[in-house]
Parts: sequence; structure tokens; C-alpha cells
Amino acid sequence: MAKKNKEEQYKPQKMQQSVYSKAFDIFNITFMVLFCITILIPFWDMIVRSFSRAQDISFMHVNFFPKVWSIEAYAYCFRDSEIVHALFISVARTILGTAFHIIVTCLAAYTLTRDQMPFRRIITGILLIPMFFSGGLIPTYINMRNLHLTNNFLVYILPTGFSIYNCIIIRNYFFSIDKGMEEAASIDGASPLQVFVRIIMPLSKPVLATVSLWQIVGQWNSWFDNMIYTRSEAKLTTLQYLLRRMLDTMQKKDAQNLIDVAGSNMDINPETVKAATTVIVVLPIIMVYPFLQKYFVKGIMVGAVKG
Repeated sequence: MAKKNKEEQYKPQKMQQSVYSKAFDIFNITFMVLFCITILIPFWDMIVRSFSRAQDISFMHVNFFPKVWSIEAYAYCFRDSEIVHALFISVARTILGTAFHIIVTCLAAYTLTRDQMPFRRIITGILLIPMFFSGGLIPTYINMRNLHLTNNFLVYILPTGFSIYNCIIIRNYFFSIDKGMEEAASIDGASPLQVFVRIIMPLSKPVLATVSLWQIVGQWNSWFDNMIYTRSEAKLTTLQYLLRRMLDTMQKKDAQNLIDVAGSNMDINPETVKAATTVIVVLPIIMVYPFLQKYFVKGIMVGAVKG
């Protein structure tokens, strides 16, 4: 009887909590849907512009569908040798830069997890200093010039080959791997390098996918190093820097060169070409992300809290 009275006493309270929970869920879902719409609508407008004729696009409202489908802007982009070459440079630096970064950072992280590594705590502390303090742009440029990396494709690869932040994330994930597996492999005669390649790396797919995604996005979107360390005659222009130059040209109202190159084709103008180039820039990352998403949350959580 007493138990029944207690249940009746707490019943209104539970119903009130349930009402608050449902209200929060409705508010949360509504807010997230509206937030996603504010992101997707401008992106969709850009896609529609890239597939529209120049005379059909409107700057006064959102373009939801092309009046007449046209791929002339994309055809112009891929006919332009500068855009095609810039696309090749961006793809090359993204693939090679990411691979080099993962190899160097994983080797450093694995070394810092070894108990026999002398002064590993001191070395970790020293490596943390550049994470918070930088030498500045001018000393960095002088260093790159002295290393003969200016106007050199390696300026996209070597300076980004190591990150202490990513190293700590990977190192902490390595700490979470059962030591018994390493000891069993060592008893079977495996060298430290074989343990690293055959055991540690295959078991670290989540954190490797996470760091790879960060690096892919960083390399693909990077344009500042292109502007600082290379010149146009070096033919090392990336797609992102080329897009930035196009945006600057548009802002300066100096798009006549593009119109002259387009010739008499009135289906394109600087706006449609800019939209098509932007889609070309964004599309590869959108295609890569779904393959790495399943590893992302697990990798960042374990790598951030273990150790």
C-alpha cells in the first residue's frame, strides 16, 4: 500500500519531466532543421548557378532550380588549362601531404609511447612549445627560402609533415591498445618496426581516419602557403588560391579578361564560372567524408581521453 502511494506521489512529477523532455526535443529538432536550412540554401543556390545560363540567374532571390540546364560553366573550367593544372596540384598536395603527415606523426607518436625512450616527457614538453608560440611569418619565410623550398612543390608537403596536436591524439590512442598484444608479438620474434606496422597501425584505424580527415581538409583548403611561398611562373597554383584570385577579380569589377576568353558564349559569365569552380573545390571533400565518418567520433574520443 505504501509502495503504491509513493508511485502515485511521483507520477505527476514524472509526467512533468516527460512533458519538458518532449518540449526540449521538439525545440532541438526544430532549431537544428532551421540551422541546416540556413546552410544548405546558399550551397544549393551556388549549385543551381553553376548549372544555369548567365541570363537566367538572379541576384535578388535564391535560385532553387535552373530555368535551363547548362554545363557550359563546367566545360569552360575544364577547357581552361590553368584550372585543370591547379586541380592536379591540389589533388597531388592533398594525397602526398596527408600520407607524409600520417607516416611522420605516427612514427613520432609510437616513439613517445615506448618506456625505453629516454627523456620522452622532456621531449614531449619541448614539442609542445611551438604549438603555443610561433616564430612569425617573416622568420618562417626566411627559413623556407634558406631551405630552398620557395617555388618548390615540397613547400606544400614538408612544413605540414608533423603536428604535435595530432601526435598527442595518436599517442594517446596508442596507449589504449593492450600491451599484451605487443608482448606476444615480441615473444614470437617481431621487431619493434614489425609490431608497429602489423599490430599498432591496423588497430588504430579510427584515429588514423580522424587525423587523415583533418589533414585532407587542411591540405585541400590551403591557399595561404601558395600565396606566400610560390610565384605564378612556378606553376604551383592550387585550385583554392585560383578561386581566391577569381573572387578578388570579381570584387574589383575586373572580369573582362574572363569574358574575353569565353568569347561569344553568352551562357556563361564570371558568376557562373565562379560557382562551378566552387563546386569543383567542395565536391571532393563531400565525397571523402562519408567513408571516414564512421571512424571519426570513436577516433577523437578515445584519442583525447586515454593515456
